[in-house]
Amino acid sequence: MKRASILAVALLAAACSPQVYPLYLDVRQPSSSGLTLAGKNISIVYKDGANDRDSLFDRTVASTLARQLEADYFGGNEVIGLYGTSYADSVSLDLMHALVMDTDGDVVFLLSSRLGEASFETNQPVQGATSVDSAFVCTANVPVNSQLQVYDSMGEDKILNFKGNAVLRGPMYNNGMLSEDGLKSQVSLSMAPVAEEVGERISRPFLSRWKTETFSFYYFDGGDTWIDPLQCAADGEMSKAIDGWMALTRRGDALKRACASYNIAQTFYLLEDLEMASRWLEYAKKLENLSLADGLEKRISARLEKK
Repeated sequence: MKRASILAVALLAAACSPQVYPLYLDVRQPSSSGLTLAGKNISIVYKDGANDRDSLFDRTVASTLARQLEADYFGGNEVIGLYGTSYADSVSLDLMHALVMDTDGDVVFLLSSRLGEASFETNQPVQGATSVDSAFVCTANVPVNSQLQVYDSMGEDKILNFKGNAVLRGPMYNNGMLSEDGLKSQVSLSMAPVAEEVGERISRPFLSRWKTETFSFYYFDGGDTWIDPLQCAADGEMSKAIDGWMALTRRGDALKRACASYNIAQTFYLLEDLEMASRWLEYAKKLENLSLADGLEKRISARLEKK
């Protein structure tokens, strides 16, 4: 969840009845691919076959794809597993089921590329070159055909297919004495930066989209005990907000404990922990019949249907 605007006004409340304060927060939506990846284990498998050039390219693309997804869904933590495999060219549900079991991923990305024969544009000296091996540079042109199959074991039992063709262009530094065959034997080195660009492009359909929605939180007159966690929520510090409201669930009458529990439930919803959100909402409803509870319950149910 993205950071919200800081509270701009002072909060005034009656002594006995709860007040409601709206916060405008950005909520993660399914990616443009239609996949909902938040909260799921992701594995990326690339074809590691006999063609070292294709395997090296796919490994770099897969690594870049993993970094992009980790930055979006996991706060940059390295949690996505990368796996090389040799598999039949015919991709089937049985294969994807097996990869789910082998990699322990809820969602499996299966990447396979075929690089065509490289061609080279004029080899010319590099001004100010400091190494004999990099004294010349030419542009390598390499056609590539890539396929990406994605299987979400928690969604529909089907494979999503993505395909693309392009001619990759990259600078290739050399000593100026290599034949065309010699250049072709080293072309993989010039494709690494280009492969990273391909990985970034491939990731785009799977990255989160965001939508600003209104979320109403309960608070009471009581000084900072109610205002502080609300301010934390507005600042995007959700763990601190939960800690503040958690303390309020252990004191006060049933209504105040219910309101604090509701706020915790809604915060877990924003953190995309739907199981905890449901538990805390159920607890709040047992304590008191809150007017906002039905709306949050519908939000949780709608999000569960999209998983």
